[in-house]
Amino acid sequence: MYFFTLLLAVALIGTVAAAPSDAVASSTSSTSSSAASYVRTFFYVGGSYVDDGAGGHIFRDQMYVEKLVPAYGATQAVPIVLIHGQAQTGTNFLNKPDGGVGWATLFIQQGFEVYIIDQTFRGRSAWQPGFGATKPSTYSAEIIQQRFTAGEDYNLWPQASKHTQWPGTGKMGDPVFDAFYSSNVQFISNATYQQTTVQNAGAALLDRIGKPVVLIGHSQGGLMPILIADARPKLTKALILLEPTGPPFQEAVFSNTSSRAWGLTDIPITYAPTVTDPSTDLVKETYPARGDGYVQCILQADSPAPRQLVNLASKPILLVTSESSYHVPYDYCTVQFLQQAGCNQTEHLELNEAGILGNGHMFFMEKNSNIIQGVLKKWIACL
Repeated sequence: MYFFTLLLAVALIGTVAAAPSDAVASSTSSTSSSAASYVRTFFYVGGSYVDDGAGGHIFRDQMYVEKLVPAYGATQAVPIVLIHGQAQTGTNFLNKPDGGVGWATLFIQQGFEVYIIDQTFRGRSAWQPGFGATKPSTYSAEIIQQRFTAGEDYNLWPQASKHTQWPGTGKMGDPVFDAFYSSNVQFISNATYQQTTVQNAGAALLDRIGKPVVLIGHSQGGLMPILIADARPKLTKALILLEPTGPPFQEAVFSNTSSRAWGLTDIPITYAPTVTDPSTDLVKETYPARGDGYVQCILQADSPAPRQLVNLASKPILLVTSESSYHVPYDYCTVQFLQQAGCNQTEHLELNEAGILGNGHMFFMEKNSNIIQGVLKKWIACL
């Protein structure tokens, strides 16, 4: 059972709430004159010098990190690391496109030390042109409308019509949509390169923080907590996966091609018994969909015994799925994969089952995002 309290929100305009609070903000954006400063610093982790091909050297594969700490000091023991998704940057978690309070604000208000990253070769994390891809990729405004902000007008998956929480029309020309789309950036469409470099830089980040953290990742960035935790299990307290890339071993909804040979990831992850060749060592079986509007799941077969994700098995994992996203048909497969692989503390928070209705894939930016953050805060408090 999930409980939350609705109280007044405090907006972030370079400041956060004056004192830590367990309160959860209301579903509409509000402002307050009662505010106090936070301490902001930034740094880079990961990467190395490489030959630039012209007789010199450049630094490659580094990751930008922004650290935000309440001016009164962190009162929560566990830091939060926020990881954005494809075509996005860490600004996702600052102000919302409608000017409302972002999740970073709320976590700081509640007394958390917060780290926000720009994934490698994204935003303020530089890319070496031509390395890993011949050129960057982009998402058109039409794709963003169809999948993120106005899915109810396209009905490309069964649950799309339930979307009501995006502020405004979710289409070009609407000021909220324009503010969001203008923040989208080019990305390098190379999953193995991206995952490898974020895992390496993420491990370096956890080493620098030096104590267990809660890793929160969204969409394409939702796989990164799994990889970082696999590399640094002792420095990972828990994982929150916000509609992570999935489902296991395949694409769904917009394609049905094979993908993610290691189950949840495109790069190696630690199994016991050891997996050397995932195409043969991970014996797969297709399981029936759980009902209309859902996809079949490709999981490990029951025989031989499923390989176990030994570095994640002891971790609390929360996978969050909104009511109307294109992830609804398949996120449950990811949950079942984790549970089958020994991650017995994996929970699936389906927002509609908690009475939180109408959200899409970008629910941390939507009208009731504060309510969702409050549910996560209470889950973290129980760790």
